[in-house]
Amino acid sequence: MIKKSAKAKFISYLKEHNIKYAEYLGGDNACIVMRFEGYERCPEGAVEASIFFFDDCVEARVHYTQSGATWAKKSEHISEVYRLLNFINARVFPMNQDGTGGSLYQSQHLYAPRFYITEDGNFDITSTTVINNDFYELAELETGDFITAALPDLLDELSIPIFYTMLGKMGVGEAIAMIKKEILKEE
Repeated sequence: MIKKSAKAKFISYLKEHNIKYAEYLGGDNACIVMRFEGYERCPEGAVEASIFFFDDCVEARVHYTQSGATWAKKSEHISEVYRLLNFINARVFPMNQDGTGGSLYQSQHLYAPRFYITEDGNFDITSTTVINNDFYELAELETGDFITAALPDLLDELSIPIFYTMLGKMGVGEAIAMIKKEILKEE
């Protein structure tokens, strides 16, 4: 029996969940891109994702839209945003959930995405996760849900602290306090 590729499995997941996507070659590797609407706290009310398929892993990038990147490029408070992203990388570990109260799989921390602003001159505010293909095979549903639901939800929750800091409407200390209270549920 021929083993189904990670890309083919991910496309099956997207079709099963009625998620629109486009395919293209990203360099030498296959890539799928998506746009998720309905994230009202995010610029343009949306987040975007690019999934790159390599021989041994999948690289998932979920990021804010071009409007967010434009704000980052023009920001006079970018050093504060870097401090905030450093805090997020140190303390925020997304919890993957099945959306059905645990009937499909138990909530758990399966992935450790990194949050950063790209250094390619585009200033994309991005969350990137690299997932080994062997692990992907063991947790296909969890991985699909993480990329298409958990990370977009988390970026939506992080939008106000990130962009208010970027626009100078909130200090980095206030943004960290907001994340501790509203996302980490610390008192």
